[in-house]
Amino acid sequence: MLPCYEYFAQGIQSHTSLETFKIVNHHLPPESWLGNSVLPSLGNISTLNALELSNCSLSAAALSSLVEFVANNTTLSTLNLSHSNIESEDTAKALAKALKKHPAICNVNLAYCSLAGGSTVVDKILSACKNCDSLEIGHEDFDKESVAMVAKFIGKKNSLTSFSLTGAPVDNDNKKLLSDALVKNKTIESLCMHSNQLQLPGIIRNTKKITKSLSRLTSLDLSRNSLPLAGTKVMASFLESEDCKLITLIMSNNHLTSKGTNVLLPALKKNTTLQQLDLSRNWLNDKCCPAVIDMLRNNSTLLRFDLTGNKSLKTVQQRARRRWGYVDGQFGFDESRSSPHVDGGRAKIVKGALFDTASLDSIAASNHTCAVSMTGFNHNDSFEETIRKINALDASESVKIRYKLVLALNHVNTDLYNPRSFDSIPLELMPLLLEMLQQGIGYNGFGKDIAPKTMPNLDASKKSSSSYGTWNKSSSSYGTWNPLTRKREKASSKDEESLSRLYEVITSWQSLPQLFSRGPGVMKVVSQAKTKKSTSKPRKRRKFGDESDDEDEAWIPKGARKTGQRK
Repeated sequence: MLPCYEYFAQGIQSHTSLETFKIVNHHLPPESWLGNSVLPSLGNISTLNALELSNCSLSAAALSSLVEFVANNTTLSTLNLSHSNIESEDTAKALAKALKKHPAICNVNLAYCSLAGGSTVVDKILSACKNCDSLEIGHEDFDKESVAMVAKFIGKKNSLTSFSLTGAPVDNDNKKLLSDALVKNKTIESLCMHSNQLQLPGIIRNTKKITKSLSRLTSLDLSRNSLPLAGTKVMASFLESEDCKLITLIMSNNHLTSKGTNVLLPALKKNTTLQQLDLSRNWLNDKCCPAVIDMLRNNSTLLRFDLTGNKSLKTVQQRARRRWGYVDGQFGFDESRSSPHVDGGRAKIVKGALFDTASLDSIAASNHTCAVSMTGFNHNDSFEETIRKINALDASESVKIRYKLVLALNHVNTDLYNPRSFDSIPLELMPLLLEMLQQGIGYNGFGKDIAPKTMPNLDASKKSSSSYGTWNKSSSSYGTWNPLTRKREKASSKDEESLSRLYEVITSWQSLPQLFSRGPGVMKVVSQAKTKKSTSKPRKRRKFGDESDDEDEAWIPKGARKTGQRK
């Protein structure tokens, strides 16, 4: 045994206030290390409420010691033994007995756990967890009878609010059993049917009774199954029904095609509850883009939309190619042999629904609530990752629009600061627009939450090179790589560009003098009713030869009033 395991076990003894003990995806030492070195120390901790040993290759002896620990414990509320093989039937039955008698456990995770003893042991574990709040169970070795036991358990009265059946194959007979059981169940709000070889929707049949009974569901995970076109029609009718209360819908790796997406997404224009939709790792291509754009433009409640892993959904469909040759006897650019740049599906989604830079009004009218995940970086000037970060911000819509305007004005479409496009903008908003012309994402702390971590400091001055001409990265003519625009930019170009843009707008904008004129509401600063009238009397004008009076002293300088008098 490696010494690090002994040091780890000794370190547990010094922590008497642990609340969670977690080891995941780690091959633990065989035989007695867990039972002799770790579990006795955990037994002395009265604050422990979560124990997770997931995918740790637990041996038979370690599992036996662990079951004994659970039987003697009274503080645990969460137990996670997923991806473990309980090859002893006695150990499996002992685990069921320990779970049934435990006074506090309410979350049990036995996903992808093979259980010796077949349907008999599965029935015992299910009965032991009837008072739990959350249960995850299932394995590819589950037979037909074990799945039938699961359906029977769901249909009975229990306190489960979250249930997951993972890895267990479900045939046609058990589909109906599970569907009927979900109709009878009154407590489950979160349902996961993961890797069950289902042809979806399967358990969600298109009947009013089933649709109404499933209205309590707020989370539905149907990933790693199959969703044909007929299934998408049933799912679409369920999503657009008034009884649907789903907040999270996960349909990842379901062999979903673009035809099915074109049927499914229009239903979300009527849905007002769904906040997270996962269609990752499917068979989507660029043909689904119009449906995605239309949905994003007409839905304001969806907050997360995952399209990652759809390899046929491209960013660039055709790259621009310029051909040179002899045209009319002269060598130059041959337009007939050249091909233009054509955006792919990802770029069309960003430009069509999330970041339409055709005008300032189109930017403001874009979707600012849904964070769409596709590739995870800004590819070919699509700015998809930056837009995702902007829409994911926990900020007001005005802040998100400001970030998008700065990004569009200074990085994407320079034609937007054409003074002719400012005529429709209210005069009181022009100072804000002039300020945005001088800003940039990632510079001077502006937009630090959405700028890449490797953003270069383009505001810094160039470092002077040595007299021998040594190459300096910051002062190189190639510039510094900017991950936001995915281009090389020179160090001092940011201030020069912002000043030139500002100068061009100021000199070309005809309505600029109105910013400095005082309107009718500004001229009336003080009300005439509240203005105090002067009560002092006008001074009487003296004539030559008049005798001196008391007011003569008022004309004497202050320093001479006493010194100038004669005794």
